[in-house]
Amino acid sequence: MKSIRIAALSLALISCGVMAKASPESVINSYMAAWNAHSASQAAQYLAKDVVYYDAATGSPVKGQESAEREVIGAFIRAVPDLQWKMTSKPVFNQDTIAFQWEFSGKNAGEWAGAPATNNNIRFEGVSFIKVVDGKIAYQGDYYDSKKLEAELEAKKP
Repeated sequence: MKSIRIAALSLALISCGVMAKASPESVINSYMAAWNAHSASQAAQYLAKDVVYYDAATGSPVKGQESAEREVIGAFIRAVPDLQWKMTSKPVFNQDTIAFQWEFSGKNAGEWAGAPATNNNIRFEGVSFIKVVDGKIAYQGDYYDSKKLEAELEAKKP
């Protein structure tokens, strides 16, 4: 009888562990919340150690969790400390990959790609394709109108 109870308890714990596995959608929602909390380190916790982060505006992928935290997430947060990144469409799922439209907004109050802050408000839209493997983001591809962003970042002429 005791062994049956132990087996039942083990099965229950295993079942809870399987059910507790984060869905790709919940990973993305938590990841975006960390961005909006302006915490690069918190956001990076949702990235796989060998993540590939592709920003179409730069054309070169950033590889690895530490590099993505520093060169992408941290760079955006330093440049736009009040940033808001919000999903503007219902996400489309294909097993472990999610695609969605988004809007990014805030005030450029910090250095961006070597240029000094302009203190301009920015607002641009884009699309992300994100692959989640074992509860971590293994790939993120961001596609957006970089020309509009460049125009918004230009220092205003007096």
